[in-house]
Amino acid sequence: MSASDKLHRWLDLLAALLGRRYPVSLNELRRDVPGYADESVKEDSILRTFERDKGELRDLGVVIDTITDGEGLARYQLRKADFYLPLLSVCEALLPSETEVRQQPRRGAPVGSGGVDALVLTPDECHALRRAAARVSGLGHPELADDAARALRKLQFDLEDFAAGLPAAAVLQVDGEVFDTLSDAVALRKRLRFTYHSMERNETSPREVEPYGLVFLTGHWYLVARDIRVDAMRQYRVSRIRHAALGDAKRQHPDFDVPSTFDLAAYASSRQAWELGNGDQEQVVVAFRGSSGLVSQGRQLGEPLASPPADDLAALTTTHSLRSFRVRRRDTFLRWLLSFAGEARPVAPDHVVHEWHALVRTTRNAQRHVASEVA
Repeated sequence: MSASDKLHRWLDLLAALLGRRYPVSLNELRRDVPGYADESVKEDSILRTFERDKGELRDLGVVIDTITDGEGLARYQLRKADFYLPLLSVCEALLPSETEVRQQPRRGAPVGSGGVDALVLTPDECHALRRAAARVSGLGHPELADDAARALRKLQFDLEDFAAGLPAAAVLQVDGEVFDTLSDAVALRKRLRFTYHSMERNETSPREVEPYGLVFLTGHWYLVARDIRVDAMRQYRVSRIRHAALGDAKRQHPDFDVPSTFDLAAYASSRQAWELGNGDQEQVVVAFRGSSGLVSQGRQLGEPLASPPADDLAALTTTHSLRSFRVRRRDTFLRWLLSFAGEARPVAPDHVVHEWHALVRTTRNAQRHVASEVA
């Protein structure tokens, strides 16, 4: 038996399995797989060939399920979602409806691949994939370089303009040269000097940092680094960084060591939008009411009060659940509380409560204005 015969048999078997939505027996498969239909070959030999083919395909990663019915008859199934890679598409920016698509992959693929998930990529993610493939190719490992090239060909086949897609800088207003410099500094553990525009102080000033990593949060790239002057961790929005340059020390020698206790993934996952930035952090107490899933999730993002509530808040504990939040960006935090439609509100400190009431009035007036125009 030649390798060509085996390949044809495998392709026939895969086509027969993918062409059926329900488990099928070997006898039913034989009608569509000529390699199993030769009447001059003994049944035991055909069964052994089928088992060998099935085992080899499974070793290659093809998920062929064996299902036994009530009478002990074995049936076989290959689900399309387990066999095909996701269908890819690109959107310029993720709208709320597209965010749902990513979180809950849509169904309804083109003819011939129904039931296959679809994955929506942003231009920035395409850029990150191209950069990752280029870096893997530059490692000097032939097999890895070949895998990277194959992956890029797959992406290019699914996404016609993948190779010419917009770079991250064009989408996120990030300077491409700055981003590359920051990336090199993180990889080489080199100190960085740059100028940074602080929105809190509305000023631009020089900074010198030890970069620990780059993270993508709330639609923006951030550099996580230790500010050498104040000896404290800071997050710098990359779009506000200019004139970035590595330290003067020799490029091949690291300038610092990242603490073994620092976990960039854990650090990034723990950051909420209102915690980002370098402004002064303050504790805001929020009163949650109700037991909906949204309220439950919101409570979990806060912390229990470190001490018993003040007298003016103690009465709330009978009808509300109090949680404390660490906030640097009050505007972002208060807009988030608006989404609870009255089931969450700040109750301390006083200046935050006043801002909250002002925001609620502004929002109501805006809604009335829109409603009057529609009417």
